Amino acid sequence: MNTDLLVGVIALLGTFVGAAAAFTGVVYQQRHQARLVREERRDVLAEKAVDTLIMELEKVKFFVGTWPDDAMTPEHAEHLFGHIAELRLAALRVPHEELRESIEAACVLAFGNERSFREHIGFHENRLLMKSMCHEAQRCLGAYLRQEPLPQTQFLWRAHSFAQSMYTIPDTR
Repeated sequence: MNTDLLVGVIALLGTFVGAAAAFTGVVYQQRHQARLVREERRDVLAEKAVDTLIMELEKVKFFVGTWPDDAMTPEHAEHLFGHIAELRLAALRVPHEELRESIEAACVLAFGNERSFREHIGFHENRLLMKSMCHEAQRCLGAYLRQEPLPQTQFLWRAHSFAQSMYTIPDTR
């Protein structure tokens, strides 16, 4: 084979390899950048959701103190469940699975206003329980924001396990 032809073929192959490598690098960089943007957007939405959760929990704590003598009227119940709906929607954006599920469980149990849960844990003062559960959820959300381990709670994790037991279908085999 002619040397000039061989050099030309090798140069052409080198050009193709270089172009393929450059193209692969550009595609990789674009995908990596897109992934970083998605993660950043998810983090921003999660942080907004946590802020919403903290504020709604504060509203629930304040609201619990406004109804008279532990007797919830239908208007109070409607107002409470409006806050709980906001909490449930915001909790969907929390990436931390255990925290998200615990807040969802607390919502399902109306933060201790559900009689079956109060009976299960042997605690009958629903106002105090609701305020305590809201406070525990706020502490956990704050720890999540600070990227600290979630603190131990007295009622929130019990609500999580109680709600899971409500949803678990017993094996009848």
